[in-house]
Order: sequence, then C-alpha cells, then structure tokens
Amino acid sequence: MVNLTDYAGGQTAWCPGCGNFGILTAVKKALTELNLEPYQVLMVSGIGQAGKLPHYTRGNVLNVLHGRSLPAAIGAKLANTELTVLAIGGDGDGYGEGETTLSTACAATMTSPI
Repeated sequence: MVNLTDYAGGQTAWCPGCGNFGILTAVKKALTELNLEPYQVLMVSGIGQAGKLPHYTRGNVLNVLHGRSLPAAIGAKLANTELTVLAIGGDGDGYGEGETTLSTACAATMTSPI
C-alpha cells in the first residue's frame, strides 16, 4: 500500500502561501489514491516555480526546455505505455512558450491519457 510519505520530497523554494503547495499536495494524494509507487510515475516539467514541483516529490523526473514538457511527456508515454506520465508546468509552459505545443497536444489523438 502506497502512502503520502512514499512521495515525500525536499524543502521547497516557494514563498509561504503559494498556491503550488496545494497542487503539490493534490498530486501526492492522487498518486497515493491510485496506489502508484514512485517508480511507476514520471513527472515531466519545464522550468520556473511550477516546474519545480517534481523536485519536491520522490520519483522519476525529466526536466525539459521551458514550454516543451508536453512533447517530452507524450514521447515518454509512447515509449513506455506502462508508465504513468504527468506533464507539469505553469503559465509559461502552457500558454507562453508552450502555446504551440499545448494546442498541438490537444489536437493529437492519444489512446491513453497522460
């Protein structure tokens, strides 16, 4: 049985009251409720404060260029369909530099969700 301490990570660099704390807690709870061991999960992230989230957990992490987490996450999922892949990023990753990759990923047909 997986529990929250299995995903315990290091000290964060976020400011007190930052909304990322709630997201971090929700991700850990979701992975725990899905009974996924840290080795079964890959978190792909860009740079920036939101992109640091995987570093505050335990598991597999792939850091990529800002705005390019979705293509890397899709590639990882296609390469290993058994892996649970999360693409994590903030506004720059999704709407700034990553706007083109977000719209392309939304238009793509995937048989299994990332």
